[in-house]
Amino acid sequence: MKFSAGLISSLAVAGTAIAAPSKKCPAGTLPTTTIAGVEVVDTQIVRDAHELVKAFIPLQPYLYNHVVRTWLLGAAALNNNATLKAEVDLELHAVGSLLHDLGWDQRDDTPFNTHAYRFEVESGAAAQNWVKAHPDGKNWDAQRLERLYDGIALQTLIGVPDFKNIDTQWIVKSIGFEFPQPRSPLIPEQFYDSVQGNFTNSTLFRGTNDTFTRFAVKDPETTYNTFLAVFGDEYVAGYSEKGARLFDLIQGGIQLELGQYPDVPFTPLPPVA
Repeated sequence: MKFSAGLISSLAVAGTAIAAPSKKCPAGTLPTTTIAGVEVVDTQIVRDAHELVKAFIPLQPYLYNHVVRTWLLGAAALNNNATLKAEVDLELHAVGSLLHDLGWDQRDDTPFNTHAYRFEVESGAAAQNWVKAHPDGKNWDAQRLERLYDGIALQTLIGVPDFKNIDTQWIVKSIGFEFPQPRSPLIPEQFYDSVQGNFTNSTLFRGTNDTFTRFAVKDPETTYNTFLAVFGDEYVAGYSEKGARLFDLIQGGIQLELGQYPDVPFTPLPPVA
């Protein structure tokens, strides 16, 4: 889940083409359908991924709408660039977009979150496991599964996806498209209007705020050293990542180092101008 224009702007897709996975189906051979005016892939695994996230509707309708908008807006951008569309694994893009926030699931019996890792990692692992268990998972080789995981797990790490493969980049970029402003020039206005008209973004930020705060309440250890820590600081009584930060590790290391090597001098670099 991206949450600022700054994050979105950092995810520019590299101009050079990158080879697609070996088991990718050519775009022209995939069945398609139209949702909210956008032509999308309509294979069985994509239909099943869409059906899977409908389980979010009763408790977290904003989450369902969010992942569907991510898929549709990404597809609209790809449809608007035939050369790029031919380079991207469209089935992988669809599945990755739809499943990119499985770890947000707040149901008590969620099968998608082990509460051991940050939500991006939980989501990526859950998506991989779901694909492997699907009857069509046999068509997903290790490279394709890795691209799926990377596109999901790297979604909030600014700049990291920029040098990954094109499929990973486009899952991340599609998540950025999903936010209401600014609208991307890569997507014709009518598709923004039709997608948001059919899958409302009217509670996106309130739902995101609530979900991120719940992570800090339920699984605080998974929020330490991540952007989620500020939600704990601002909203959760007694929350503190102090002692678990990388900063704390380094400060403790300095004291240990001074004790072990009291006679070894260290000269800091000149102050930054």
